[in-house]
Amino acid sequence: MGEKKRKSVEFKLFKIIRSISFQRIIALFLTWLVLSALVAYEATPKKYKLSIGDISQYDIQAPRDIENTLKTRQNAEEKASKLTPVVIDIENANSDMLNGAYEYFDDLEQLIADVKDNTDYSTLDEKIENLDTDGNFSVLSELDALTLEMLFGGQGKESFTALKNIVIKDIIPGLTRKKLMEDNIAIEIANRLDIISEGHELESLKPIAVDVLQKVIKPNSRVDEEATNAQRDAFIESYIKDNPVIIYKDERIISKDDIVTEDKFEVLKEINYIDSEGKPDYLLYIAVFIIVLLLIAASVIYLQKFHSRIYYDRNSILLICVSILITTLFAWVIREFIPDLSYFIIPIFIAPVLIAIFLGIEPAITVNILLTFSFSLMVGGNLEFMLMSVIGGTFAAFFTVNATQRRKISLTGLILGCLNAVIIVLIGIIQKKSLESLLNDGGLAFINGMLSIILAIGLLPFLESTFNVVTPLKLLELADPNHPLLKKLLMEAPGTYHHSLMVGNLAEVATREIGGNALLARVGAYFHDVGKLKRPHFFKENQLSDNPHDKLTPNLSTLVITSHTKDGEELAVKYRLPKIIRDIIGQHHGNTLVAYFYHKATQTEKTDELKEENFRYEGPVPNTREAAVVMLADSVEAAVRSMPEKTPGKTEGLVRKIIKDKLDDGQLDRCDITLKDLSIIADSFMQVLSGVYHERPEYPELEKKNSLMELDNSIYNTTTKNHNTIRGGSDEADRIQPPKEQANPQRDYKAD
Repeated sequence: MGEKKRKSVEFKLFKIIRSISFQRIIALFLTWLVLSALVAYEATPKKYKLSIGDISQYDIQAPRDIENTLKTRQNAEEKASKLTPVVIDIENANSDMLNGAYEYFDDLEQLIADVKDNTDYSTLDEKIENLDTDGNFSVLSELDALTLEMLFGGQGKESFTALKNIVIKDIIPGLTRKKLMEDNIAIEIANRLDIISEGHELESLKPIAVDVLQKVIKPNSRVDEEATNAQRDAFIESYIKDNPVIIYKDERIISKDDIVTEDKFEVLKEINYIDSEGKPDYLLYIAVFIIVLLLIAASVIYLQKFHSRIYYDRNSILLICVSILITTLFAWVIREFIPDLSYFIIPIFIAPVLIAIFLGIEPAITVNILLTFSFSLMVGGNLEFMLMSVIGGTFAAFFTVNATQRRKISLTGLILGCLNAVIIVLIGIIQKKSLESLLNDGGLAFINGMLSIILAIGLLPFLESTFNVVTPLKLLELADPNHPLLKKLLMEAPGTYHHSLMVGNLAEVATREIGGNALLARVGAYFHDVGKLKRPHFFKENQLSDNPHDKLTPNLSTLVITSHTKDGEELAVKYRLPKIIRDIIGQHHGNTLVAYFYHKATQTEKTDELKEENFRYEGPVPNTREAAVVMLADSVEAAVRSMPEKTPGKTEGLVRKIIKDKLDDGQLDRCDITLKDLSIIADSFMQVLSGVYHERPEYPELEKKNSLMELDNSIYNTTTKNHNTIRGGSDEADRIQPPKEQANPQRDYKAD
């Protein structure tokens, strides 16, 4: 019991793994995982182990326009340091200076008077020294003896008064009009003392003027620190706003062998280029993975809603996923191993081109949008790259969808390259880029278009063989009459070959009218009967004499006839025909009843012992519109060719009856075809058949013979009369022959 349960679980697990839904989920999951990982890896800035004061071993360029904030602030502070500070007056400072001067001169005048009245000391110096006990007037020692005698004598009073007036009424008022501060007082005093210059009558008393000024002149102004700081801060803020130091995109932040300064280090740190802890940026990875997941989810929902045929087809989904991964891999290789090249050269159009060729334009544009936004994360959301990718990818899909010649696809590369270059140049003009930058970026964008197409063409054969998906190019190669299997069919079964050509014409026109793959239907029709090559003479169109079925039982004849679908599939595998062609070969009869031999058997055998399923093809019934149209075209061509009288009315009646019989027999139940499509198919068949089996005029035998006799007589008479005349009309006579009776072969049974 346990073994049975285990096998049951294994069977269910195997069934799940083999299911299309499971494989689709796995393919999409792996695509999301790889695409997100590579995009996140490239979107993560490269880290550098640098510190302030180190010598850089790298040339590091700016990934975008960056402000060197520290350098900007340093410049602002340097300018602010040169601003004039806000200065305010010190209250009563000027009056205090003037009062001090008055007091100074009053004290000096009192000293002079005291010296005159003093009789205790004999010399003037002794008197001054003993009376000036505080040393307030030590400056007097700097005066020469003559000046002292004059000053302390009666004759010096006028000079003293004159000096006092100059200091109090001229020098000090001049100084008080200035903004006097600690750092400029000495300079201002010296400037004002120039009044008592060399040769001035009071020059000898100048030391007194110097002394009084040095003692009484004090700062009358001070810096308002609060206002000055406010002014400085406002200036710095304004300067930073108006004069930022910008490191422009692709400009070097630091060059190799440069010393890492504080401001450059801060720039590198701001853009996350400094490997400080060696830890990955988990938030960046999470953000990228979520964004890519949303993009893939949106694309999958679109395919499920509007292109269910692609969504539920294993190979189509795998093809889309592989195309995305291949394009992503090329992008990663270029970014990782050729980092100096601009991202404009990333061949993003590989996937849209491949998918347009294989699956159509809508899935191609969907994938192009997915890759555009994903890769934009890789290149920092660059606007130029996004516009080039969206516009260029859309045009690439339009140009290559249903392409039937490799030359046309190659020409698309040239057109796409030019379009890319124009887009990049136009955006560059808007952004005011330099001419050199425009030419460089435009050239790389041109190479991008060419490179994408070259790589896509190179990948086509690999993807065709891997996913059993055919392109118009492959179908045209298969439609070549020189294909080995078609040549074999022509040589060994010529009747079947020409029948297949006619079926191909019918199927192509009808499929085109209902919006199917007309080229696929035509090629499928060419190969649909290749299985008859195994026993070509058992089929009526290849019989020239005896009918081998006359010697066989109905059951054996049925076995021979129905085996040609299986034989055809085996030949298709041998000649490496795509699976979609093999499917048409195996489905073009569905499980139709071989009516002729079934009815023949009912006449020769006991009816109750006959089983109708033994006289049917094995199937399966057609699964695609193209296979269904080939089935209908095959039956219609064979039946119409066997008609004894091919009038338009009878032909159309037969065509519509065959289509109705196939519908009633359930042969069209599994293909995506509507009643409206069947009506269009019937009309298309009639359009082709009316051109092939149109009425021709009959040539009356008697009139032809009489005409020939008259012509011969005319020639004979002309020759008799003039032997030198070249006989005229002999070529025409040779050409005019009475039509031979042509047998109208009728099929005894449907063996197509």
